[in-house]
Amino acid sequence: MEKKSNIKQIKYFNPLNDYFIRYLFTDKRSSEGILLDFINSIMINANMKTFRSVEILTPSPKAGSRLNLKKNRNLKETIAPKVGRRLDVKCITQNGSVVIIEIQLQGNSRFPERILYYWAANYSKLLKHGEKYDELTPVISINLLNFNLDKSKNIHSCYMLYEMNNKKLLTDHLQIHIIELKKFKKNILTKDLNCWLKMFTSKNLEASMSEIVKEKPIMEEVQKKYNNFVKSKLMMMEYEKKEAYLYGNQIMLDEERRLGIEEGIKKGIEQGIEQGMEKGIEQGKKEQQISIAKSLKNAGIDIKIISENTGLSIEEIKNL
Repeated sequence: MEKKSNIKQIKYFNPLNDYFIRYLFTDKRSSEGILLDFINSIMINANMKTFRSVEILTPSPKAGSRLNLKKNRNLKETIAPKVGRRLDVKCITQNGSVVIIEIQLQGNSRFPERILYYWAANYSKLLKHGEKYDELTPVISINLLNFNLDKSKNIHSCYMLYEMNNKKLLTDHLQIHIIELKKFKKNILTKDLNCWLKMFTSKNLEASMSEIVKEKPIMEEVQKKYNNFVKSKLMMMEYEKKEAYLYGNQIMLDEERRLGIEEGIKKGIEQGIEQGMEKGIEQGKKEQQISIAKSLKNAGIDIKIISENTGLSIEEIKNL
């Protein structure tokens, strides 16, 4: 008799669910290698130096409990995000660089300001009062967006501070990576990042992982964590709560956009009516001027006098 799998068959699993992302990347017992590989895949794709190790600062989630973030002596700061702020993963590399990772499912063209704000918030907390600036280290912001930020074809964009004319780098302390997942097509990035984005954009993660594992061995660890996650009733309950929240939030955003469009149309109609009335008045005034001019011209009145009294040009009166 064939042994049945304990894993619940899931028709659709969202690998960008932030509860799953935290479980995948923030467990200090099993996630450091996975997180390091993900970060290095981005560095490789951007032709930058990779890291040898990372120390995870964001605590792993526990079903039914709140995330209690603690202080880290190396960063001299509390990493608990403020209300309304989403900081999914935070770690520090062996050379002291801070890496912050955010998964964002919804956004608009103003999202770059948000990214810069969170980068600045983390950078500004690296020093205590009185410490020297040479204590500062790079802060690397990695942002996975499940929406298109612009109309370019760039999937992975990296932004740094350069002089406009000679392209001289001012400092490597600001490094912002933006990955637009909606633009992703298979096998057009470096192999490592390509595998990760296949995983993040998969519509059927359970089926996709077998293929991805063959391409990248560390994905076997990702597959194990996925299997453990979906077998846990408590984890899946938290996952489903988050999905329900995201679904409801999307409905509200869609409704706001619909109302905004309707309001825009209404204002456009009102403005059109107002403009139409103004044009109608102007047209009526013009026709009245022409009618008066014709009568005066037929009466043999001098054209210059007609022009002065009707506002029409001499050329217009001659053509009547």
